[in-house]
Amino acid sequence: MFRYTPFFLITLFAMTAQAQTQDALRALSQSPDFQTHRISSYDPSGGNDDRISIPPGQEVTIADIKGPAAITHIWNTISAEKYYPRMMVLRIYWDGQETPSVEAPLGDFFGVGHGLERPFQSAAVAVSADGRARNCYWYMPFKTSARVTILHEGFDPVRAFYYYIDYQTYDALPDDTLYFHAQYRQSVPNPEISLKGKNLDGKSNYVMLNTTGKGKYVGSVLSVQTNQDGWFGEGDDMFFIDGGEQPRITGTGTEDYFGDAWGFREFAYPFYGVTLWEGMKSGDRGTAYRWHVHDPVAFDSSLKATIEHGHANDRQDDFSSTAFWYQTLPSPAAPPLPLVIERLPKEGRAYAQLQFLHKQVALHRQQDRLEEALNAVEAFKAEHPVADEFGYLAMRRGALLQEQGDRDGALAAYEEAFSKSQVNHPYSDRDEYWIRQMAGREIETLKEGRSGWAYLTGCNEFELFWNGESIGQGSGWVNIQDFEIEKPRGKAVIAVRCRLDEAHPAWVMHLGYRNGVAVTDETWNYSFTESEGWNLPRFDDSGWKNAAVKGELNNQPWRSIRPAFSFYAPLLAGKLVGPSEALPKEQWVYFRKEIQFK
Repeated sequence: MFRYTPFFLITLFAMTAQAQTQDALRALSQSPDFQTHRISSYDPSGGNDDRISIPPGQEVTIADIKGPAAITHIWNTISAEKYYPRMMVLRIYWDGQETPSVEAPLGDFFGVGHGLERPFQSAAVAVSADGRARNCYWYMPFKTSARVTILHEGFDPVRAFYYYIDYQTYDALPDDTLYFHAQYRQSVPNPEISLKGKNLDGKSNYVMLNTTGKGKYVGSVLSVQTNQDGWFGEGDDMFFIDGGEQPRITGTGTEDYFGDAWGFREFAYPFYGVTLWEGMKSGDRGTAYRWHVHDPVAFDSSLKATIEHGHANDRQDDFSSTAFWYQTLPSPAAPPLPLVIERLPKEGRAYAQLQFLHKQVALHRQQDRLEEALNAVEAFKAEHPVADEFGYLAMRRGALLQEQGDRDGALAAYEEAFSKSQVNHPYSDRDEYWIRQMAGREIETLKEGRSGWAYLTGCNEFELFWNGESIGQGSGWVNIQDFEIEKPRGKAVIAVRCRLDEAHPAWVMHLGYRNGVAVTDETWNYSFTESEGWNLPRFDDSGWKNAAVKGELNNQPWRSIRPAFSFYAPLLAGKLVGPSEALPKEQWVYFRKEIQFK
């Protein structure tokens, strides 16, 4: 039930934290009984490529350490696709065991669920850089060996994984040393239970941990995505210790267990907090953490840590959790880790399914089968309605209809997308900002016809010309630039100069206007020579060569995880074009095409 936290408790908490800091600082004056080491992703050549890349489906060992020792700090930052914190799994194996003692999605281990990135600060875990720099300070001792791995179960390669693992080596560790553990579980959704408001035995509770051995329970991270409106958190925590039929520890409500009261809101204190809270509407998401650093739950033979899903388990929301504890070896066998698509939140599952739709639509586009591409979008929308909650599939339909020259159909689709994207949700992973921005532009273009929008990206630098006039410049293929072009009517020359290289010898453009689209393809001409008037309508380009198609945007190596790129790329019809010859070095290449606008 709801509880009020008096002000004096907050003051007492602050004083206690200060005393603990003073104790830690005082300990620094004592003579060390250890040696300090680090394993990291540094560039052994002495260069600045201090990262590793991880292909989809691959598990890499990032540390293999001999004991006796203790890991004292883990840091990482990652450049990867959407929802990667749920698609990458951290595993740690102690003393040569085949069973991992730590197995959890990276984001959940570092205190944030749902595959999202959020900053927060606590005693055991701290995350900065807008949720992209993760730090863990759990003390992790081991006697003979530690092996740390990262499993990547996403769709695209992890472009950059930077990490530190700091550890200390010792002459020996005490015989009764306990080993650090972390385990991920989920119930999506929680089952429907009818207890008539009375939960007397806790047998149908959500289980955060069920283990055997001797140890201490030290932390919980619980994430929820609600499946109905209202407050989800009337569920009590119940800890069953050493085989007891009844819980030895019983709480008074979910927010009470996580140190809060009167519902949830985002905050972060050293030992408890809420790293994510969207609200109490169906589909909203939240994550809370609770570290039992000063109040560990001790057990001699077994522990079952549970929490109700609603009062007397009367709600069927989606729960996922990571439990943290120390215990003797051998580590217990954990339940099988859920499949990656099952671990994602509803939006994430729609995102995963969309990857296959993108490939299907791209294939139809390559074969000029736009009607089949439209049918694929409609079929996907019918099967996955949540995927169009903010209008993304309406955007896809609008882009395809505009490509077909169906102005009225495209306008209706863009207006649907614009309407759905007015939700103004506080978090951007659902793409409503980009939907609203692009749909609004295309509605104006189709209604008024005064301007069109060109979306362009290319390797290194590029500059766009319209009938000899410079429209704008950009750089870096991972950024899609947008340029407004006034009154695209009649015959006009679009010209682009690009500085290309061997790694990415191509560029792409998609221009939407009132009666259709103009895109890059093999009908464009190019030259390595900047001739006078090359970007003007009356220039003779009969001696220029036809461009070669180099690939499709949003496929390797022309991909990016940056928000605008990952949103725009599947919508654009242009093909990546470049010189037909190989590029031995970085150089400027000049492209042009004369287009008749309807």
